[in-house]
Amino acid sequence: MNLFHSDKITSEEMAILDNNSEWLGIPKSHIMECAGYSFATEIMNRGLLRRGSRAAIFCGTGNNGGDGFVVARHLSHFGIKSLVILVGTPDRIRTKEAQLNWNIIFNNLNYSATTEIVKDSSELSKIINIIKGDKNFHVIIDGLLGTGIEGKIREPIASTIDLINNLKKSEHERISVISIDVPSGLDPNTGKVSDKAVKADLVITFHRMKKGMSSSNEFMKEILEKSIGIPPEASIFVGKGDLIPTLKKRRKDVHKGDFGKILIIGGSKNYAGAPAYASLTGINFGIDLVITYVPEVIADVLRSFSPNMIVRANKGNWLNINALEDITELIKWADSVLIGPGLGIEKETEKLLVELLQELKQYQKPYVLDADALKLVKDHLELIKGMPIILTPHEGELKIMMDVNLPPYYDLDGRSKLISNLAKKWGITLLVKGPYDYISNGDSLKINKTGCPEMSIGGTGDVLAGLCACFIATKNEPFQSACSAAFLNGIIGEFCKKIIGERFTALDMVNNINNAIKNTLDF
Repeated sequence: MNLFHSDKITSEEMAILDNNSEWLGIPKSHIMECAGYSFATEIMNRGLLRRGSRAAIFCGTGNNGGDGFVVARHLSHFGIKSLVILVGTPDRIRTKEAQLNWNIIFNNLNYSATTEIVKDSSELSKIINIIKGDKNFHVIIDGLLGTGIEGKIREPIASTIDLINNLKKSEHERISVISIDVPSGLDPNTGKVSDKAVKADLVITFHRMKKGMSSSNEFMKEILEKSIGIPPEASIFVGKGDLIPTLKKRRKDVHKGDFGKILIIGGSKNYAGAPAYASLTGINFGIDLVITYVPEVIADVLRSFSPNMIVRANKGNWLNINALEDITELIKWADSVLIGPGLGIEKETEKLLVELLQELKQYQKPYVLDADALKLVKDHLELIKGMPIILTPHEGELKIMMDVNLPPYYDLDGRSKLISNLAKKWGITLLVKGPYDYISNGDSLKINKTGCPEMSIGGTGDVLAGLCACFIATKNEPFQSACSAAFLNGIIGEFCKKIIGERFTALDMVNNINNAIKNTLDF
């Protein structure tokens, strides 16, 4: 099993890799440059163009079009003059990288490239006449739409796709159609075309083959995979790219409770802070409703933390079987459940946990097991098998729970293999905390490097567990939730160290969740 490489990827996974590469310090403009260069050199190496030939490059306003602008520049090195057709207007170019390369072509490469701007489909007849009238055109390059296509194709893109396909049919003896990354209009995840798509003789796809792509598909005769400089680390390590898609936004018609409901079960007479940190994490993250269920002995302490705290309680110093009926009703209500912070390891609490795990299994409710719950579950692992859950042990808790000794945290291959095998065996997501956090669901594995030594204080694990519950409650899968939670938890710690200093607390982290997110997204 290769933990850090897949033969085919989805467009969503590719977007994550792009953003993770940027997080690693590789500007997106470098990735675009590599894409355009590898595309242009492949065309020349195949002899599809020769000095004096011309290429017609159809570009949209996204990064696929940006790749096309770069292709024109690199073709010029080989003595190829290009007709660059921007289908759309320059003010609608969507990224700074694509805008940069359009400006180079439009303003400065007036000898190597001729530019045409197509604002509506009525202007396409001019393009047809240019290509048909000049027999030096031997290649049409399709850079209209990238991997994010869905639904009906809008004008003037739709008519441009028809134009390319018609030229391919009428001029097939002299013109080849080559698509950048994916034929425009084709869903790269499924290979399906919901409206229309370019029929390409060759698709030069970047980094990895997309899941829906196959040379047996009528829209692509041949597919070639080319590297664009994305390093393995973009797949191995959790980055900004993993976080972005999991930070869901509220719909315009949202109602209270639609943006997540979390139930947190924990606390004991000895530990009031742990469930409070986890609950405040949910509140400050922006979850709509967080209910914390604790023993009555600490209920008022939790309420004193914030007027936003909703606390339910059961009599006693520890949670016990008498709380089962109340908690079961709350489990039905919740979008995600967190069990464990400050729970204690009393036998009466273990009996309650067993019953709760059975209830959670019945309702297939996603949940997080943390802290003391990890110790109590060691004799009841069959109850968690195959469940949509996250377990958050550190090395010592994993030893107690599953009786395994891990290789050192810096042994990436050894530790990754063992943790991945455990996750696969039990059908769960494991987030093993440490200097590096290892996250696996048995099929995929990622490593998180964010954080700092100053986070080795009480409460930071409760913040992490709370973040796991937050990402699950906002409709993310457990593996993606664990990756984002580990990454964000570390980022918050790093942010606090920067703005507060080396002596910050878990409460400082809770209070800076949104500041750290904003700082990361602005990076």
